Amino acid sequence: MMRTIKSGLVRYFSLLTMVLLTATAVLAQDETPGVAQLFITDSDVSSLPSVELHVYGRDAQGNPLNLSQETLTIQQNGSPVGPIEYQGTHTAGTFTVFLIDIPPGVVDELPLLQQAIESFAATGNMLEQLDSVAVYQVGATEAQQLLEPTGFYNSVRNLFATPLTPEIGATALIDSTTSLLEQLDALKPSSDMATSLVLVSDGTDVVSTRFEEDDLVNRALALGIPVHTIWLDNENISTPAVGQDFLAGVAAQTGGIAVQLDNTADLPLIWNRITSFRDQARIRYTVTALEAGTFPVTVSLANSPSVSAETTVEIPNNLPSVVINLPTESRILSLPDLDEAVRLQFSTAVTWLDGVEREITAAQLRVNGVSYDVPVEEMSNFQADITSFTYGNNSVEMVVMDEQGIQATSPIVVLTVNEGPRQIPDELDAGSGLLGLVLRFLLVVFALIVVLAVLLWLWRSGRITHLGSLVPRGPSRRRQPYGEQPEVTYAPTHTVAYLEVLGAVTQLSSPIPLSMAVVRIGRSPNQANLAFENDVTVSRLHASLMLEGNNYRIFDEQSTSGTWVNERQVPEYGIQLNDGDEIHLGAVHLRFRQG
Repeated sequence: MMRTIKSGLVRYFSLLTMVLLTATAVLAQDETPGVAQLFITDSDVSSLPSVELHVYGRDAQGNPLNLSQETLTIQQNGSPVGPIEYQGTHTAGTFTVFLIDIPPGVVDELPLLQQAIESFAATGNMLEQLDSVAVYQVGATEAQQLLEPTGFYNSVRNLFATPLTPEIGATALIDSTTSLLEQLDALKPSSDMATSLVLVSDGTDVVSTRFEEDDLVNRALALGIPVHTIWLDNENISTPAVGQDFLAGVAAQTGGIAVQLDNTADLPLIWNRITSFRDQARIRYTVTALEAGTFPVTVSLANSPSVSAETTVEIPNNLPSVVINLPTESRILSLPDLDEAVRLQFSTAVTWLDGVEREITAAQLRVNGVSYDVPVEEMSNFQADITSFTYGNNSVEMVVMDEQGIQATSPIVVLTVNEGPRQIPDELDAGSGLLGLVLRFLLVVFALIVVLAVLLWLWRSGRITHLGSLVPRGPSRRRQPYGEQPEVTYAPTHTVAYLEVLGAVTQLSSPIPLSMAVVRIGRSPNQANLAFENDVTVSRLHASLMLEGNNYRIFDEQSTSGTWVNERQVPEYGIQLNDGDEIHLGAVHLRFRQG
């Protein structure tokens, strides 16, 4: 009987253990995120009471989410925030790591493998100095580095100047992949880059002992890193379908794409998926109860709350906050043309979170990325002559710097400019509307009346006898005989200068003459006179050339990658251009010429 009781207890505890292990496995699986995820890569609190987040996401198949079309919910410190606005995109770049497994049986495919990696690290896929790539090889226990992270095409080409050689001996595929996944966050050159792992292998593994296939998949999902797989045909394997199925499963479970190396036409599917995460959404929200501190922030999809991301936002106690005081109903105006400057008036206010008033040392109004200096003493109510308006929506913001050296930017105010008769809201009207024109006309008429009255009094008093003698006459000119033309000389009305295009993705005719006093260069045709539309390394409004006397000066318009002249970065006050100077704006390479 005792034996029966003991046997029952053993079965009971065995069953209980199995239940606990199963429950633990289920809970662990529930805690592992799925492929559909959001990622917050950066935050900016310089525009209080607005906070800007850089966000990207992917759906259940690993495709990028278009966050301009998604409804988001945001909570800060557990409470819903104010209005949420999509502010365009931020180009953060990508970080791609190739992990190659090359046993002796794939030696015939090594040239094709090298070509595949070189095709990715080339124009059209990877963007130099914006995207980065690294190459690792599967080892006996962990991955071995062949090429450290680099942003240059030649670094990849130089790696393969010496052909790859097969790895002799067994290799730990799962151990190498999983351990490399854990290193990628520390390896990537910039923390805001979207990271991808490309695994090139025959899919077989008989050595790994530290990790299992589930560990690899769960780690990739936890880190939000898709594992794209490229299958190599190993002539020494009798059942290749096993390895191919393994690679296909890893890719499907982590949001990656699986292809065969022999099908080179499929490789762009992976390259395009990777580069589609280069740009991230700029999401701006308003803090309803502004206070200093460090606060948790959660961003979620409204139609799928489980797809979310978390970060922390730190708001310093001494941070300035600047706002443009302009009612929503006063943000639409009409102008017959945009050929001349439009004078508008603005009202702004600056406060500090700690309530301590500080001195403002510099102020600028920024319209569509073009800056206009504002006298600090007039900042609360000032006028500005705007030359950078376009028809449609225009972004207007105020930038200030206080005595602490802290810069603050106001939340963007969108002014809509329509084409039509001049109509400007009273809050923006600086007296240049119809009333202003009438007043100026009456002032001129009054001045003429005064002059005529004085002349009439002088004539009647006998002090002048002939009013006609007061009218100035030009010097007489000898009449030219018929058929004879006077000699005319022409002086140039502006500096003769032009730009030579030395390198750019966008095809523009070269040279490009500079015929305006202000030449704006960028990616957006709506903001720039000279638009490199296909060069994503160029900001929408990247730089401006301004004529000062007989020379052009170049200014950087707070671009993402900066503006460089002769390998020197353009400072805030600009650089005067001389004949032969070479200009770099992202991947665009120009030469300035002045005759």
